[in-house]
Amino acid sequence: MGRGSWSARIYPGDRPGAVPLTELRISLFRSRGGFTLEGEEFSIEPEGFLGTTAVLKKGSTVIARSRKESFFGRRFRITSAGHGLDLVSRSWRGRSYALLLGNQEVGTVKRAGLGGRRMALELPDEVPLFLRVFLAYLVLCQGKREAAAASGGS
Repeated sequence: MGRGSWSARIYPGDRPGAVPLTELRISLFRSRGGFTLEGEEFSIEPEGFLGTTAVLKKGSTVIARSRKESFFGRRFRITSAGHGLDLVSRSWRGRSYALLLGNQEVGTVKRAGLGGRRMALELPDEVPLFLRVFLAYLVLCQGKREAAAASGGS
């Protein structure tokens, strides 16, 4: 993606000195994303005027989709392979999210650090790696939108 983009490295668990699994690249314009896993390319494309939906593609095939209930809300409905999950903010600052299957919490995503770009994803092994990266993308972009709004859009 190059200029006009930023990135986040995705590491396996909490292992100091580990090699990153992938690097999630996010463009500054419209927050398009992309990453490579095990030699395969994935892309993330926001849809709609307000970017309340996003699709994760492997090649040209949509493998996951997210939909926010509202532009300012912090609740995402994620569907992949016929399954539905909800990613819901548990804190008023949007730094802690719960992953829900129905009404049951099955995992968490927590932003840490000064800018909130460090994250800890505690998810069951059944959540595929590509979906973990997609969840990180959703939380990072939500934090970026909120930071821009708080600073007057600059």
